[in-house]
Amino acid sequence: MLFLINNPGIAFILIVVIGFSVLMSVKIIEEVKLNSKLSIKQRSMRLVNPVKGLKARIAFLSSAALAPVAATVVVVSVALNPTITMGTNLVELKSSDDVLEIYTDFQEKMNASYNNLLWEASNFDKVDSLGLPEAADGENFDSGSDDYSETNNQVVGVDEMDNVLTDGKYIYTINEGGVQIVLAYTVVDGPDVLSLYKTLEYTNDTCDGYRFYPQGMYVDENHLVVIGNEYTWECQEYTDGEDKPAEDTSYDYDIYWRGSNTLKVLVYDKTNNFELQDEYTMNGYLIGTRKIDNDLYIVTNNYIPFYNEDLNIDDYLSKYTVNGVETVTLYEDIIYIEGSSPNSFTTFYGIDLDTSKVDMETVLGDSGYNLYVSNENMYLVGAVYYFWPMVDYVDVENPVYETETAIMKITIDNGEVEYANTGTVNGYTLNQFSMDEHNGYLRIATTSGWVGKYINNRLYILDEELNKVAVLENLGKPGETIKATRFVGDYAYLVTFERTDPFYVINLSDPENPAVEGELLIPGFSTYLQPLNENYMLGIGFGDNSGGTQGLKISIYDITDKANPVIFDEVIFDYSEFGWGYSTVTYNHKDLLVSLDKGIIALPFSTYSYNENDFSYSYSSGILVYNIDLVDGFTFNGFVSHSVEFANEESAYDVYVYKSKFIDDYFYTISNKYVKVSTIEDTETILDSVDLK
Repeated sequence: MLFLINNPGIAFILIVVIGFSVLMSVKIIEEVKLNSKLSIKQRSMRLVNPVKGLKARIAFLSSAALAPVAATVVVVSVALNPTITMGTNLVELKSSDDVLEIYTDFQEKMNASYNNLLWEASNFDKVDSLGLPEAADGENFDSGSDDYSETNNQVVGVDEMDNVLTDGKYIYTINEGGVQIVLAYTVVDGPDVLSLYKTLEYTNDTCDGYRFYPQGMYVDENHLVVIGNEYTWECQEYTDGEDKPAEDTSYDYDIYWRGSNTLKVLVYDKTNNFELQDEYTMNGYLIGTRKIDNDLYIVTNNYIPFYNEDLNIDDYLSKYTVNGVETVTLYEDIIYIEGSSPNSFTTFYGIDLDTSKVDMETVLGDSGYNLYVSNENMYLVGAVYYFWPMVDYVDVENPVYETETAIMKITIDNGEVEYANTGTVNGYTLNQFSMDEHNGYLRIATTSGWVGKYINNRLYILDEELNKVAVLENLGKPGETIKATRFVGDYAYLVTFERTDPFYVINLSDPENPAVEGELLIPGFSTYLQPLNENYMLGIGFGDNSGGTQGLKISIYDITDKANPVIFDEVIFDYSEFGWGYSTVTYNHKDLLVSLDKGIIALPFSTYSYNENDFSYSYSSGILVYNIDLVDGFTFNGFVSHSVEFANEESAYDVYVYKSKFIDDYFYTISNKYVKVSTIEDTETILDSVDLK
C-alpha cells in the first residue's frame, strides 16, 4: 500500500487495468452464456453446420483481459528488481565542471532509488607538529641480532604498519604522541644495554597551528618510517561563556578547533642516528598502507563536501609534497568508473624510499573499507549502489536487494601504481583476510544478509580481469555468518557461526570447481586463523567450558587429513573462572606473536573481575605466553604483567600491556609505561626494565 501511495502513476494504471479486467470478465461470462444458449438452439434445430467462432471470440476476450495485467506485472517486476549500472567504462574528465555534472546526475538517480550502506573505515586522532630532539650520547652502537620477531603480516614479503617494531637491536614504540626508541639488545652485551635511546617528539602545544600524531611505523635496514595525521587548526581561546563564538552554543570548550587533515610520512635515516631524511604529505585520510622492500604504498581518501555552496573542487584534488615541493593531480589523470558514487577522491600512492620518487593514481568514487595487498596488486573493496530501470518513474520504499561489493584492482611494481580493473561480487567482506591472490586468481569470501534464512555466505574465484570463474554458495548452516577466513595455497579455511562453530576446509586446486572437502563442528568460534604449517592451523576466538562463547579460546586444528579436520589441542579461559576478559588478537592479528622455532605463542590478555565481598573491581593486564609444539600442544609458560600487584592496586589500572617481541632468546613485553625483558624459557622472571614515561 505504501508503494502505491508513493507512486500514484502506477496506482492509477493498476486501477485502470483492474477495471478493464473486470469489464472483460463480464463480457466473457456473457459470451459463455450466449454460447451455451446458441448450442442448445442449434441442436434443437438439427443444424449440420453450426455457427462457428464463438470459442475464438472467448479466447480473444480472455487475451485482451490478461494482456494489460501481464504487462503491468512485468513493469512492476522490473521496477522492483534493481540492476547494477556500475560497469568498467571509464569516463574522461577535463575540469571540475565534469565532476559536478557526474555528481548531480548520480544524486538524481540516487534520490529516486535506494543505495547500499557504505561503511568508511577511517578513524584517526588529532595530532601535533614536528619537532626533533638532540641525539643521545654515549650509547652502545654494536650490531643487534638477526634473530628477532617481525610484524605478523598476512602476506609473505608484504609488510604491514604497526605500533611496536624491532629490528633486532632497537624496539620502536609509539607512546604519548611520539616515537620512543629503546636500545634493547646488542651482540656484545645482550639485553644488558636495555635503555631509552632516543625519543622523536612531536609538539603538543594547544594552539600552535599544527598537530601531528603517529599512527604506525615501518622499519628496515636503513629506514624508520613513521606515518601519522597532521591537522591544521584555527584556535580560539576564551575564559567564560560570553567569549564563546555565537555559532557554537551546544558545548563549553576552552578551545575551538577549525582545520583540515593531512597525512604525513616521515622517513628517518637509521644509518645517520635517526636524522630526518624525507618528509611526505598527502591530503585526505588514510585508508591503508603496505611496504614491499623499499617501496611504500599508501591509500587515502579525500571527501568532497558537495553540500558546501562555496565549494571549489580544485581545493580537494589529490596532492602530495616531497620535502615541501607540491604536486597536484590533473583532472585528465583522474579515473571515474561509470555508475560509482562520485563523493570523494581515492588516491593510491607508490613511494620509492631510496629515490624519494612518488607515483599517484586517483579515482573519483567512494572510499573502500577493506584493503588486501599481494606482491603484485592492491585490492580495495567498497560498496556498489543500485539504480532501477524505471528510476525516473518509481519510488521504491523498501526494495528487496542483495548487498554488492565493488573490487578495485591496482597493479603495483617497484613503487609505481596503475589502475587495472573493477569487478563486483554479492555480499560484503569481513576483513583483509577475506581476500587472497593465488596463481593469478583472486579468491574472496563474502556474506549477504544479516539475519536468519536471508544470510548467504559465498566464496568467489575471479580471474585477472576480475571476471567470475566460480562461486560456492550457502556455506555454513542456516543463519550463520562468516567469522574468520584464511587462504593457504590451494585451500581456504572458513569459520561460520550462529550457535556452533563449523570449520570448513575448501579445496580450490581447480579454480573452476571449488568444493568443500572437510568440515568440523565444535562449540564456540574462531575470529582469527593463522597457519602453523601445511598440517596445522591456529585459531583464536571465543568459547567456554559449557559450549558457549563466554571465554577466550585458543585452538590448534589438525588439517593433515583435509577431509576430516580435528581439534589437536585447545586452551579455554572461561569468564566464570576469573571475570570478563579480552584479547586484542581476536580482531588485530598484529598483536599476536607466534614462533614454532622458538616454541611460543604470546598474546595480550586483560581481565576485569568483581569482588562481591567488598563491592570492588580488579583489573589485570599482561602478555599470556604458552609453549607450543606439534607433539604436546600447549604448555603454560607464564603471564607477564607490568605491575607488582595487579589486583586491587591503583597503579595497575594505569598500565596496559599490549605487545610482545623476541630478540634472540630474550622476551620483551611492551606497555604504555615500560619495556621489560625476560627469557623465552622463563617469561615471568623480569631481568630488566626501562621506563617510557
